[in-house]
Parts: sequence; C-alpha cells; structure tokens
Amino acid sequence: MWWFKFYISIMVDTFDMTVGRVIFVMPFAGEIIGVAFGCAMFGKKGLIYAAEAIDPTEQIDGFIPTATIIALMAKKDHDEERRLRREQQRLERGSSG
Repeated sequence: MWWFKFYISIMVDTFDMTVGRVIFVMPFAGEIIGVAFGCAMFGKKGLIYAAEAIDPTEQIDGFIPTATIIALMAKKDHDEERRLRREQQRLERGSSG
C-alpha cells in the first residue's frame, strides 16, 4: 500500500511542478488541496504540506517535492508497523503451539 501512496505523491508533485502553480485562480488553493491530500493519505504528517504556503509567489514551492518527502517520511512508520505485525503473528503462532 505504501508504494501506491508513494506513486500518487510523485504524481501530485509533478502536477504541482508543471501546472499546479498557474491553474488555480485563488492563491493557496493548491496548498489547501495538497494539505487535504496529504492528511487523507498520511494522517497528521500531511500537515507538513502547508509549508508550501510560505512562498506566496508560487515559484519556488513547485521545485520542492513536498508530497514525495512526506511519503518517504511515512515509509519508516509503514516499515515499523509491518515489523510489529510480523512479530505479533510470530508470537501468536509460538503461543498456540
């Protein structure tokens, strides 16, 4: 599942870098959408996307792959959850035998 989220994050950043900064009429609309996307995919870590609002010119934030960075940060949590699940399954199998 993490790979799917990672792929979607790359697509969001590609969109932001190419047309995202000129397609939205209202300033910061892209950041609002990005924060909503980030929170939906990665929980509270998605709020980091709001850092793109620091650049009101919309010129610099297009070159910072914020959604991809959030996805890479979330990979550590994903890997830890998988490790804990495997450990729990191993313990359950060991106690039932």
